[in-house]
Amino acid sequence: MPAAPRQSISPRPGSALHRVAAIDVGSNSIHLIIAEARPGERLRIIEREKDTVRLAAGLTETHHLTDEKIKAAVATLRRFTDLTHAHDVTAVLVVATSAIREAWNREVFLQRVEQEIGLKVEILPGVEEARLIALAVAEVTDFQGERGLIIDVGGGSTEFILTDGQTPAYLASVKLGAVRLQEQFLSRQDPPSRAEIEALTTYIQSGLARTVREIQEAGGFQRVVGTSGTILALAAAKPDTRSLETKAPAPKKVAFTSFSSELTYAELQALNCHLQRMPHKARRKLPGVDSRRADIIVAGGILLETIFRELGIQHLTTCEWSLREGVVINYLREQGWSLSHTPLSAGDIRERSILSVARRYAYEAGHAHHTARLAEQIFDQTLPLHGLGMREREWLRYAALLHDIGYHIAHTSHHKHAMYLIRHAELPGFHPHEIAIIANLARYHRGSLPKRKHDDFTRLLPVHQETITRLIPILRLADALDRRHGGKVKEVIVEMHDQSLQIVPIPVDNTDISLEVWCAQQVLPIWATVFPGLKVEICLERAARTAAYR
Repeated sequence: MPAAPRQSISPRPGSALHRVAAIDVGSNSIHLIIAEARPGERLRIIEREKDTVRLAAGLTETHHLTDEKIKAAVATLRRFTDLTHAHDVTAVLVVATSAIREAWNREVFLQRVEQEIGLKVEILPGVEEARLIALAVAEVTDFQGERGLIIDVGGGSTEFILTDGQTPAYLASVKLGAVRLQEQFLSRQDPPSRAEIEALTTYIQSGLARTVREIQEAGGFQRVVGTSGTILALAAAKPDTRSLETKAPAPKKVAFTSFSSELTYAELQALNCHLQRMPHKARRKLPGVDSRRADIIVAGGILLETIFRELGIQHLTTCEWSLREGVVINYLREQGWSLSHTPLSAGDIRERSILSVARRYAYEAGHAHHTARLAEQIFDQTLPLHGLGMREREWLRYAALLHDIGYHIAHTSHHKHAMYLIRHAELPGFHPHEIAIIANLARYHRGSLPKRKHDDFTRLLPVHQETITRLIPILRLADALDRRHGGKVKEVIVEMHDQSLQIVPIPVDNTDISLEVWCAQQVLPIWATVFPGLKVEICLERAARTAAYR
């Protein structure tokens, strides 16, 4: 792909920061993102805007963009361009997809945009659109060596990609989109009739036949990732289906949300059944569905359900990154910019997510990583006591890496600020309960233990509360053993004898660790509180002998 058209804005020589804007002119909406790239950090989206212009309205029948829609699109692009200027971007990338690809009068639109705003728009072929989507998803998804199928349901087309996170093995773009299908099949009655729905379903099956066969011949897939506004809206709406059906109160708002969510075939079927009986006015009030998407959500739901059925999909994971992010990543790579320079496990999406947040809030790397290492040592040696597994060990490590980022806001109550920052950070690869556990661990690395009045703790499942409680003493002891943030304690030996625990901190080269030992002793009562009947002590004499021997 040649470099995407861009405004002539020169990057500052030697700058350690790039701000790049990408504008996606789609069939349903025009989207803008402004992304910030810093060395060693994951791409950070600092601005998102959307305007539902519905460029594709009437396109299927007339093959022409209407003057009204062109005027509205130009006004949106002008407003978005003004916003990019305010953010001091180094490049503005503008791409167009299905609606502009298929419009017979697309040159009229392209000329008006260039003449009135000064932007050049690149029309992406369907396969190139799919490649850029795959580029974005791979940046924030850990495929764990499995073959993944990425599905992006747009307004005018749907893209399919087979990939393991590296070079895509299959790319396809099919002329099946939520706006296109709604206009062709579901624009006559509200809500649509059974006959309309059956006709639409049959049409989609026919349109998918070749793609389904090609995906199967290419070797199939082990997991599915869904992107685009339609899929995100369906996944967001599905939790409220039961309460809407039974007229029960809406579920309690969840404090912690993840970058991705799950949508099963059964959930999608139940949601679609409900949507198809709702008039447009009622769909506009449906939680999780943008009111401007309410008219096309039925067609989008039927399209996705048919894709599930034809390909034998049982569930998918959503991804918020898609074409726009892919356009930015592609441009930055062309400029020689590395987005993945991390010292630890660069291929691990979860590790990269955590380290990106840590760097964003200027964490003290030496102390954070040393605390994490000590915490892992303590965890491993107290396994019979806490009885937790490798996933809990991973949460402990991540909490240790992030436990002090609250200093970015203020010294006072920095543990509470850390919880806030983790709770509201984008963390690709993590489920909501994992984010909640990591955030709570960071919050309780100092101060009081969890109390009933702490809502962010008490709203968790009991099993997750118990996990946090058992990990708190470990994190506190590890943090205390690096009180001066100098790595004075190079390792810690923990020995268990029945109901007693002996802690042996080993200093570096006979360094004085009296302050670290004193801080660790202040933590010992917490161990006895969490593990009743446990006797805990720090063995200084043995620590000295062991240090001399080593």
